Amino acid sequence: MTKPKILISEDEIIIAEDLAACLEELGYQTCAIDSGEDTLEMIRTLHPDLVLLDVNLKGDADGIEIGSRIREEFDIPFIYLTAYADKATLDRAKKTEPDGFLAKPFDEKNLRSAIELALYKHDSVHKPMENGTSAATKPTKESEPHADYIFVKVKHRIIKVHYNEILWVEAYDNYSFIVTVDQKYLVSSTLKDMEHKLPSNNFVRVHRSYIANLDKVEALEESAVVFSKGDIPIGKSYKKALMSRFNII
Repeated sequence: MTKPKILISEDEIIIAEDLAACLEELGYQTCAIDSGEDTLEMIRTLHPDLVLLDVNLKGDADGIEIGSRIREEFDIPFIYLTAYADKATLDRAKKTEPDGFLAKPFDEKNLRSAIELALYKHDSVHKPMENGTSAATKPTKESEPHADYIFVKVKHRIIKVHYNEILWVEAYDNYSFIVTVDQKYLVSSTLKDMEHKLPSNNFVRVHRSYIANLDKVEALEESAVVFSKGDIPIGKSYKKALMSRFNII
């Protein structure tokens, strides 16, 4: 039986090495140890079965931001490691829908339980159903093909907005702005909701607060995407994936 591959994202090397030793004792394989800077790229390259992710990573992105990206971009479970956290931090963490929390200091029993539960939960969701689909791929209204437009409620009217009119979508608390050349619509959907509603072939997350319509991009700068109406920032952790979508010569 193949050992599950686990990636450790922890910037305290002693804790990371202790984790790796425990994982080996428990029969798991540590495929990499990272301080948080390259965790997303390592996931793309190494394809781990699970990520152990410290909530309080230092750097441009903390563990919660990385957890949010894992949930959005990858189909793998992740468990937060935390020694302490205030209520605001825990509330942020819960919104990313982790597959578990593991308190430091941990012991082998708790570590095994958290990992087994997360892997079981993930496997159960993807278990083939009688019709050959899985719970994760079972057709829903949201996964069915969309038309080339959405409807936006503005005061007492519902207005049709074609995808090819949209320049970018911008987060605004628990709402979003849909920006076109002529208008800026406020909608009662989070940016994550909008990411699921818009076609992924040309609408791409370029920053934790922005989704860009690649068909409307006029230029790329070092840290910005340029449109006819203005520009939006490029997040450091999104840049490589964004650049791969363009035919640059």
